[in-house]
Amino acid sequence: MMLIYPYGEDGVYIGQPVELFPDAETGKYNIPPNATDKPPEKNGSGMWLPWFDVDKQEWIEKADQEYKDSLKGPADPPSALDELKAQHALTTVQLAEAQSLIESQTKMISDLFLMMAEGGKA
Repeated sequence: MMLIYPYGEDGVYIGQPVELFPDAETGKYNIPPNATDKPPEKNGSGMWLPWFDVDKQEWIEKADQEYKDSLKGPADPPSALDELKAQHALTTVQLAEAQSLIESQTKMISDLFLMMAEGGKA
């Protein structure tokens, strides 16, 4: 038994290897014309959209970036922990801004009291 890798009329891998058994009389494997015994890999790695070049007897990657992106599902929604982290970061920024405003107002009030103590002259 050996695995063969069938491809459609367009040369694109059908997506599932098929078990092939030797001919009972000859003991030889008769690979159909729309299949190969070469796995759809390039440098030992799988391919997105393998296409078999019959003349070169090799698989060619036909997927472009748009095709690859189309296979990706939508991004997972943020987890509750991620939402809490984002909320904490926003609250920390708001707190720092409030503290800065308080310090600015405190200095302004101090300057006004000093000006009043000096008789209202700036």
